[in-house]
This record gives sequence, C-alpha cells and structure tokens, in this order.
Amino acid sequence: MNMIEKLKILFLGLLFCTSLRGQETNDTIMVYRATRIVPRFGINVQKGYGIECGLFLNNFYARFPRPLELGARGFVPYASHGFFISSELYLRNFEKIIIAPKLGWELGVIGETHGSFFGIEFINYTNFEDYSPALMLKIGIPLMWLNIGYGYTMFFENTLKEQIGKHRITMTYTLNRKANKEYKRMQKNLKERISSSQKSDQK
Repeated sequence: MNMIEKLKILFLGLLFCTSLRGQETNDTIMVYRATRIVPRFGINVQKGYGIECGLFLNNFYARFPRPLELGARGFVPYASHGFFISSELYLRNFEKIIIAPKLGWELGVIGETHGSFFGIEFINYTNFEDYSPALMLKIGIPLMWLNIGYGYTMFFENTLKEQIGKHRITMTYTLNRKANKEYKRMQKNLKERISSSQKSDQK
C-alpha cells in the first residue's frame, strides 16, 4: 500500500468520525462536547517562513468550572484536541520551493488554574528532487482557537535539514465556528449565574 492510498484511508476515516458528536445547545448548557472536521491554518518561522492549511478532526470539550466560584471572571475551562492532515509551503528560496505534507496531533487545554499546548507532527519536506522526512515536537501556549508554540524538528534524512533548520516558532488557528458559538454561550451563561448569585448574597 503506497502513501497516497494510506492518506485516502485516513481521510475517509476522518469523514466517518464527523458523525460522532455529543452536544447540548440550550441556554442552560453546563457541558459541551463535539467532534467535527474543521479547517486548520498555520504560519511559522524557521530559517525561512512557512504557511500551512489542512483539515483538523477537532474534539472540543468545555464545562462550567467546579466549584462555580472559580469562574468569577466568567471563564469556562476547555480542551481542544485531535488529528490533522495538512500541507505546508516553505518559503525561503523561491527558485526551489519546498512543500511539506504532514500528519499530526495537537492538544490545547486550559483548566481552572493553568493551561498548556502540545503537538507532534510527521512531516515530509521535499523540493521534488530531495526528500527529508522529519518528526516535530511542539509545546506552547493555547489561546482558545489560536495556539502559539515552539517546535523542535528531528530529521530522519538530512538532505534539506540545513535549508529548513531544527527550531521553529509556530502559530496555528482552528476555524470551528459552531464550537466557538456554544463556548461563548456558556461564558455568557456563567457570568449571568455568578451575577445572580452575587446579588442574592448582598440581599
């Protein structure tokens, strides 16, 4: 089975998984979870600049803080994770453009006291003459749908290593409008509950 066939099987599997959703959408929502395929975009700085786009099997989970008093600022903890398939265009030498199809997994989570972002990518850099497959590990800061991180690249083949470099600053953005809408609904609901509770305590 060649690489193209493997990617086709993965893509069909991702499409199948979009039917796996569990969510509530009323105004008293306490927990929200959903799984759907959404667009994913990225930019990065290494020895050159890279732009990226692809599809993300986004698993999103959010809930009211426990106890409720921890949400005094109206913040709802969340977790966003899943597998993605995308392609990167690496811009340094315009006479020999490097492209990089990739498979990866990302996790961005902010709890009641702290947050973190992790990721791992298998990348195949190529200029259509040479190939340099690599594994990248990422760690950083989650900002809801925007993740900012540092990536360290481990090359299995060093042909393009000097052109690309090992260290990277990366930013990725997930476009999940439905989950974003429900998350904002939860934040509004939480603030209203806290405000109502504070008024009751003052009486």
